[in-house]
Amino acid sequence: MFQSRIKRRNAANEAILKTSSLFAELWGEAKLSDNGDVHFAGLPHTLHGLTATQSWQRQLMGGSMSVNLCLTRHIGQTEHCLLRFRSGCFSSKSNNTTVQRLIKQLHADSVLITTLQRLDLAGLNITLSGNKATITLSPYGGGLVFLALPPVRYAVAFPKDQTEMTACALERLERIVSQYGNTLSQKNVH
Repeated sequence: MFQSRIKRRNAANEAILKTSSLFAELWGEAKLSDNGDVHFAGLPHTLHGLTATQSWQRQLMGGSMSVNLCLTRHIGQTEHCLLRFRSGCFSSKSNNTTVQRLIKQLHADSVLITTLQRLDLAGLNITLSGNKATITLSPYGGGLVFLALPPVRYAVAFPKDQTEMTACALERLERIVSQYGNTLSQKNVH
């Protein structure tokens, strides 16, 4: 059983590195860290700190590993809330006016919304907590699916035609979230 976990972890590391390497032309060489995260050597300054992380889900007779592209930005103080992109739009359970303003700013970028609608996404969340905003974009492909019986591991291919769209979406999300953070910081100063 321990050997199968090691093999599964190695297969997951190979899958995330292979997926991340598709972005090498845009973000530089992908390097796998000891904890299984991937860092990029040549990120544009707007995406500084972007990492590809692994997210595991276990089911009764198997499970999956998804790739998450994560980017955190410092913003002014805000309440804890989660914004999700589903069915072509962002939403949140929060009625806070500043959070609703961020949602309006995101929806105002028609290129962003169109790009996100064209991507094959497993999920897109923006988590606001304290003075941080974390963007987590999870493409459908690029991960790993595994079964316990029979012991099978299958890497899910990331569509190569979505690399530029994914990069564009992340850059636009970062710009809007950073502008939102600057607005919050200015309000907290006054």
